[in-house]
Amino acid sequence: MIINLGNVWDALSAIGTIAVVIVSLYLARRDYRKKLEVDYWISYKIFSGEKISLWSIDLVNIGSVPVKIYEVGLYQKSWLRKRRKKIIFMMPRDFEYESAKLPILLNPQEDATYFIAKNEWITKIKELGINQRKIGLYARDTTGKYYYRKFLLE
Repeated sequence: MIINLGNVWDALSAIGTIAVVIVSLYLARRDYRKKLEVDYWISYKIFSGEKISLWSIDLVNIGSVPVKIYEVGLYQKSWLRKRRKKIIFMMPRDFEYESAKLPILLNPQEDATYFIAKNEWITKIKELGINQRKIGLYARDTTGKYYYRKFLLE
């Protein structure tokens, strides 16, 4: 049995060329993707001598293109991405007055912070009968892309 090594080398060369083209196209487009980091922490506000717990939701554009955010809210987590449910869309009136406005255009390396009353939202979540451990934060941009963050109720 005689194997023609010329055909094998030609096939390997073609596969290598295709791989190089795919990698170069991926790397060329990688820098122009929208990237938004959704984070949160607990802060406090003193009002008339009373300490009020606030969730501080921080959106940071970590990409190299501007992102216009027009919706922030809570979702119910699921192990299937397509089964995630938007359960609460936060309206601008739900945010404290120190919060950024919606919609907002975030240029690269800019951020926006939103403050909401923690105890009020925990009550709303309980009224909906949703397991608190299955709640997450999301932000949505004008193109319909969602940015998710796990959310731990404390």
